[in-house]
Amino acid sequence: MPNPALRALLVALDHWASAGAQPPDSRVPRREDGTLVPSIPQSEVGFPSIPGVTYNGLMTTGDLFNYGSTLDQGVLSNLPPIFVGSPYVVLVPKTDGDGHDIAGIQLPEIAVPIATYTGWGLRAAPFAGNDLCDAAGQKIDFKRTALERIAAGDPRLSIEERYPTHGSYVNAVARAANSLHKQGFLLAEDLERYVQVASESDIGK
Repeated sequence: MPNPALRALLVALDHWASAGAQPPDSRVPRREDGTLVPSIPQSEVGFPSIPGVTYNGLMTTGDLFNYGSTLDQGVLSNLPPIFVGSPYVVLVPKTDGDGHDIAGIQLPEIAVPIATYTGWGLRAAPFAGNDLCDAAGQKIDFKRTALERIAAGDPRLSIEERYPTHGSYVNAVARAANSLHKQGFLLAEDLERYVQVASESDIGK
């Protein structure tokens, strides 16, 4: 999914290195603007309570060790490290009501979504259920209609509520893609590809 942005950023890197052109501003989440927060409680993160989806805030942490300063010919000594404290503080990006990160480069899949996409996932019940499954994300589809959403108790708007017509969906994708292109986060050919894929989809039909 991130490849279109990576292609644009590689071009920006080349222009920066070869011609001194300023690259796009960073979009990383930050503590100072509230877009980087502790992983619990869920209400502070903003991740919605989706029926059938467990959010427990688990994160891979790093323990704090003291490896000492003794050097043996440029190599650390063989003495074992000493555990000196609690794990490093781990923060996560704050999300919107759909469960998408507020900060970052919002490609059309996120800016004009048909599902919730996460960068984390939990293990299934037979495999240490609800433990973190590193590097495994999720796609959690929106309901097709408002009636389905209400019946399921899903707080996220349905596709029908978001995009009442096919044209409204295609136009929203085009606006998002054009905005990213102007900001330097999307190449022209990827802009065209996004609009073509949206046009050929059945969203809103």
